[in-house]
Amino acid sequence: MLGIAVACHSLMYTLKFPFRLAPGLEVGEDEASTTSGNLQLSLTTSGPYCVLTVQGFPSEQEGRDYLSRVWAGLMWLLLNRELSTTSILEPQPVAYAEDPNKAAENLSKNFGLPIDGPVDGLIDGSRPAVYPTSKRLRTLTAGDVSFKLTTPRTSALAALAEGSSFPRSDQLIRDDKLRVAFELYGAYFTESSNNARFLTLVMSLEAMAIGTARPTLVLELLDSWKKQVEQILSERQLSPEEVASLESLNRELLFRREDSIRRQIYNLVLSTLQSANDADAERLAQRAKRLYDLRSELVHEGRLPEETLTMAVSDAKPLVQRLLRVRYLACVS
Repeated sequence: MLGIAVACHSLMYTLKFPFRLAPGLEVGEDEASTTSGNLQLSLTTSGPYCVLTVQGFPSEQEGRDYLSRVWAGLMWLLLNRELSTTSILEPQPVAYAEDPNKAAENLSKNFGLPIDGPVDGLIDGSRPAVYPTSKRLRTLTAGDVSFKLTTPRTSALAALAEGSSFPRSDQLIRDDKLRVAFELYGAYFTESSNNARFLTLVMSLEAMAIGTARPTLVLELLDSWKKQVEQILSERQLSPEEVASLESLNRELLFRREDSIRRQIYNLVLSTLQSANDADAERLAQRAKRLYDLRSELVHEGRLPEETLTMAVSDAKPLVQRLLRVRYLACVS
């Protein structure tokens, strides 16, 4: 019996993920490609965008699901290379041309550019796209020009690939508080003043802090005061101003059931660094409290002495980076 071998090529999908670096930063022009499991990753540039291309997905959905890992890779890039990025995580719908040859002809006429070969569709170069690898797509991207501080492209891709390949990289984006903390830390690299840089760093700590209940004696006192306020509101004839003030006090008493933000930040730094067996945990927790005191002075007084502010930024930045690294690895490992 004569056997007939039939070659079967599975349809594979590609993810293109564009992102922008903060002003003054760029990746180099060196070629960069690597592998992560069965996936092929490369990093290129297109106008003002860096473009991470990931090939080897057996389905469109798996390409879409990988976006959460890309976000983890971007945060690892931020931690290890101090490259702050902005990007869109929602993939765009891809419209495919019915007649690829006609599509190429129309594009050539509309843009006045020679286009070689058929065009299966167009994608927006500023948004992620997942599409069959065999499709020939054209990208439309607008850009601008600025001065840059260059990081080798191979180094950037290595950090992206490592960050997206941890066992639980896809879980990082689901931690809402940690996500906000990373976004604030990233904003530090784009702010133009020391005041804004310092405040975004402290807010990153605040975003990670978790409220803890005060001792029982304090909670009993708060409950007693709250009942008094509610009794006054229900039994007395009050002016609108008095009602508004007492209702505000009632909400404040509820808020006061938890430790102060200052104490929460101290506990955050202490517990996070102790979990990583960091010998500097207590010293850095005390530093975090002092930094929060300076934050309060800046917010309430409107200024800090320039030397004090510069020192505060220099102390806060590595502290936030240290905490984010520990929290990152605890989440993805």
